[in-house]
This record gives sequence, structure tokens and C-alpha cells, in this order.
Amino acid sequence: MEPIALTLGQKFEVEKFSREIDNSDDLASLRSIAKDLLLAWKQQEAASAWIVRQQSQGL
Repeated sequence: MEPIALTLGQKFEVEKFSREIDNSDDLASLRSIAKDLLLAWKQQEAASAWIVRQQSQGL
């Protein structure tokens, strides 16, 4: 099975936002970003689990 890899565009986005986070001194903003990322991560997990269930049901 082929490993999951980020596209070049995704890598650039990660770098861009990483720099923005590194340059931020606003703790409230960083907390908000962390919560948004946590939500996105869990939504991605749910979507991946849904896809696996759909495939295992033969749909």
C-alpha cells in the first residue's frame, strides 16, 4: 500500500502557517488556532472511519 504523502501545495501551506504561528505573540489567537486544528483533525478521523466503513460494506 502506498504511503500517504502531502502534495507540494500542501507542504507549502504547512510551511506558511507554521511561520505565522511561530511569529505570533497573541496567546488567544494561538489557542484559537489549536482548537480549530483539533476539530479539523477529529473531523478528518471521522471522515476516514466513514470511508472505511463504506468500503467494508461494499458500497
